[in-house]
Amino acid sequence: MTPVIRFTNVSKRYNLGLTRTSLPSILSQWVKSSLGRQRGMADKKIHWALQNVSFAMEKGQSLALVGPNGAGKSTILKLLAKITNPTVGTVEVNGQLSALIELGAGFHPDLTGRENIYLNGTILGLTYKEIQKKYDEIVAFSEIEEFIDTPVKRYSSGMAVRLGFAVASCIEPQILLVDEVLAVGDASFRQKCIERIKSLLNNGTSLIFVSHDMGLVRALCERALYIERGQLQASGTSAEIIDMYNRVLEKKRIEKMSGLDKGMDEANAGIEVTHVDVLDVNGNIIREARTNQPVVIRVKYTAYKDFGKANAIILIHRSDGLLCCNIRTHLDQFSMSIEKGEGEYFLKLDPSQLFGSMYYAETWIMNSDDSDGIAFGVSEWFEVRNSIQGHEAHKAVFEPNRTWGQNRVTHNDRVTAGSTV
Repeated sequence: MTPVIRFTNVSKRYNLGLTRTSLPSILSQWVKSSLGRQRGMADKKIHWALQNVSFAMEKGQSLALVGPNGAGKSTILKLLAKITNPTVGTVEVNGQLSALIELGAGFHPDLTGRENIYLNGTILGLTYKEIQKKYDEIVAFSEIEEFIDTPVKRYSSGMAVRLGFAVASCIEPQILLVDEVLAVGDASFRQKCIERIKSLLNNGTSLIFVSHDMGLVRALCERALYIERGQLQASGTSAEIIDMYNRVLEKKRIEKMSGLDKGMDEANAGIEVTHVDVLDVNGNIIREARTNQPVVIRVKYTAYKDFGKANAIILIHRSDGLLCCNIRTHLDQFSMSIEKGEGEYFLKLDPSQLFGSMYYAETWIMNSDDSDGIAFGVSEWFEVRNSIQGHEAHKAVFEPNRTWGQNRVTHNDRVTAGSTV
């Protein structure tokens, strides 16, 4: 059986730096490039987004691309969608392909939603009659019928994704590419998109999926590729690749901890953090939580002398390196005192409010004026799963406690309504 997708020794190179399109600028860049080659500096501003990547995908398979930001996942999607071409190697696509990899990709901003449906359908190879047959289904799925004759440039990002996903999925493509764009839009529509993807898979559509939400990867994809620094590191079942990725994250956590250990000032000896644990409200150590559930970060320490007044910091890091929060006893006006012996302090997040992803907690014990660290520690990785399947992590960090409100005037009476989430 011929694979629907085949990458053969594919590499993609980008020339970094500002590119201008005016004639004087083009001539200037050409001269500088020529001089650079003469001086042996031609490769100074070159970035290889992919290097020698090979894989194949059979009809009806679902494949996830897993890896840190900048690994080359989106570049693979763009090569498949023919948005860009490989520098080296070949990319084969055998079948009708539909892609949702950027907000409003393929839409003309000055055309209405209706006109863009027909334009996109034509680009994807459908006849006018075929598009007409699918038109009502596309509009109904997008839930923006009221605005279908409005130019797309006036759409919100959420409306653009609704229409884009409706077109991409309702034409029942043989191959569907989906990037992180499902992060935009409300939770109910994301869930609707997930159910639609599952339906397409059951009907034989092949899926390539990019997401930081490992729970979603497990739910939608049979297999996965682990990509890092533009190179294919491993391939296997989704469970195998997610486990491997978690081990890589753990190694990075340990390396960071070792680096901090070497950098500690010997003068600050006399106290050490022995454990940093993530707990549920019953005091059990956990490796998984949900956005709407409370978590407790508990820090145990041993002091070999009296320190008196002290402060503490707890930082929460996401797997892509993003610092999500920086919480300090000093700023929260919480008094701490450390005496000789064993002790612990803790921070309760009720609820955690973190969006689905992998995280770890880092803590520092600070001196009395909060200016120098005297001890530190790092927790194990823990995974947060979204309260509603379909939330994506890369567009947001946390889901805050919040209160909605509305004011309206009815028959000259002011009415206020509100709800807390």
